[in-house]
Amino acid sequence: MSESGEPVVGYGERVSVHLRGGEPEKRIRPLPVHEAWLPKDHSMYRPRHGRQQVALVCAVIFFLTPVVSLGLFGPPEPFENRKLHDFPSLSDGWGFFTGLGDWATDWLPGRQAAVQAEDGISRGVFGEPPALGAKPAAPGVGPVPAQPPARPDTGQLQGQTNSNYPPVVEGRDGWLFLGNDLYAKCNPMIPTATVMDELIGFRHAVEASGRRLVLIVPPDKSDLFPQFLPDQYPGKDCAPVAARTMWQRLNNDVGYLDMRGPLLAESQRRGAPIYFKQDTHWQFHGGLTMVRALAEDLRPGVTRTWRTAAKETFDKQTDLPPLIGRTGSEPAELESLAPDGGADRTRTFFGQPNTVPIELHGPAVPGTVPDKVAMIGDSFTGFANMYLAAAFTDMTIMHSDYVSQDTAAAAAKLADSDVVVLEIAERNLIGGQSPILAPAVVKTLSEQLAKHPRQ
Repeated sequence: MSESGEPVVGYGERVSVHLRGGEPEKRIRPLPVHEAWLPKDHSMYRPRHGRQQVALVCAVIFFLTPVVSLGLFGPPEPFENRKLHDFPSLSDGWGFFTGLGDWATDWLPGRQAAVQAEDGISRGVFGEPPALGAKPAAPGVGPVPAQPPARPDTGQLQGQTNSNYPPVVEGRDGWLFLGNDLYAKCNPMIPTATVMDELIGFRHAVEASGRRLVLIVPPDKSDLFPQFLPDQYPGKDCAPVAARTMWQRLNNDVGYLDMRGPLLAESQRRGAPIYFKQDTHWQFHGGLTMVRALAEDLRPGVTRTWRTAAKETFDKQTDLPPLIGRTGSEPAELESLAPDGGADRTRTFFGQPNTVPIELHGPAVPGTVPDKVAMIGDSFTGFANMYLAAAFTDMTIMHSDYVSQDTAAAAAKLADSDVVVLEIAERNLIGGQSPILAPAVVKTLSEQLAKHPRQ
């Protein structure tokens, strides 16, 4: 008995709960600990059976192996098109426990070899690519959520999809497509209409400050070259529709430099698509095509004196095969660019970290663009940097990662420009995944431009 005279009820025993307006209901008081941790003389004590013990030991080994491997061999090299998951923080609450699985999986030793073995067995024995954790989706159907998920501060990592979309879609003639190209269209993180409204607002902010905005949207290869997609793939019914809607809104309401025509024309001129077969990006020819279009948009006729020639060819490690446990490379061709028809002015920036802006300053010669330009881009701009260096004499190039990491510094560079160029890949724009689409980032950039208007 307790001090109040009420009977003390043990854990696991039935107690009466009096419900308002009804008969007493019998419920069982829950145990405060697992039944195997109770004293052995407790009526509810149950020792763990063999399978539970084996499972517990396996779980301990699974989570400790990455820790031991890290101490012995150092961190593993990321082989997928994303960074490794970080160890979850205790401040994440329940997310600490749900994040442990992703962390332990990424940091397991030998995971790359296991993924490659699964790929080889699946193709060699069953004649089909491995699922690699993805659940099969109905052909041509992409699940569209009724309510889009809450907007994050930064975009998703390239290569992330949900369980119904494979990381890579294998197409015709050896072409590979990023699953996120399709997933982002059918499952935008925020409605595309909201993204368009933000772009319209940012354009108004730039133009109200006395500057000019040029928006460039490199199309996804799945959008530009759909003839190489397989007959059936997740998102077939919704991805093309979403893409058409986006291009119409860009054309009618936002205003942008349309690259689809120039890219297809250059592909026809060269006799081959201007995108890599097994990479998510356009080739360096695509970067040059963008630079030519941008220069003509700012200074019509400026490219009349341009002269290009083959410069170098090297094997580029492509980024899609690692997502399915394979490796791959394709020839990448670089060209020289002489804006005045004389000396080559290109400079390469291979290995330049995304968190460091590229400052381009040089003497003006015929064929160069003298405007003071600040450009925000993503990985597609990386294939154009060498040609921007040849054609522009006063330009700052910032990766979207840098802008989201140090928005105040990026805003100051925009405020020091006369022209703002914004390059966002189609999948990052239509899915709302670009870091520079975060409301706080757009707000900071717009406010800084307003504080320093151009006369």
